[in-house]
Amino acid sequence: MDILFWLEDSFIGMVVSSTQWGYPIILSLHAVGMATLVGVALMLTARVLGYAPAVPVTSMAPYWRVAVGGFVLNLLSGSALFAGNASELFFNWAFRIKIVLVFIGLALTWRLVAICVRRTDDVSPLHRLLAAVAMSTWIIAIIFGRLIGYWS
Repeated sequence: MDILFWLEDSFIGMVVSSTQWGYPIILSLHAVGMATLVGVALMLTARVLGYAPAVPVTSMAPYWRVAVGGFVLNLLSGSALFAGNASELFFNWAFRIKIVLVFIGLALTWRLVAICVRRTDDVSPLHRLLAAVAMSTWIIAIIFGRLIGYWS
């Protein structure tokens, strides 16, 4: 608990929790990062699932760098948001589930990028299954992210 209170009392924690614009600005950056990361991930998974078949799967590889940028923004802004309310968020089950799902979604999407996008335009049934699970994971992670404010 001491480290959680230390985070809340840190400069970032105080900016997020005790200033008029700290929380809205950091939350907005978090939303932009999420839109970037999850938007690219859903675009990739939708393509692998068969949407827009005229677009080669391999042409989507450069977008993964944009998604990684979104993840870095989310990691930084999410850490700041956590610091603003660490002693409560640490024990929030929706937060814990969201974090686990985000890392599962990252791993699945990264695997999909490595298999589908960088090698070939051929999409196997295993790739489609991987894409469906990755897409579901991202959607459920967003839902649990929204539930953080309602679960204690």
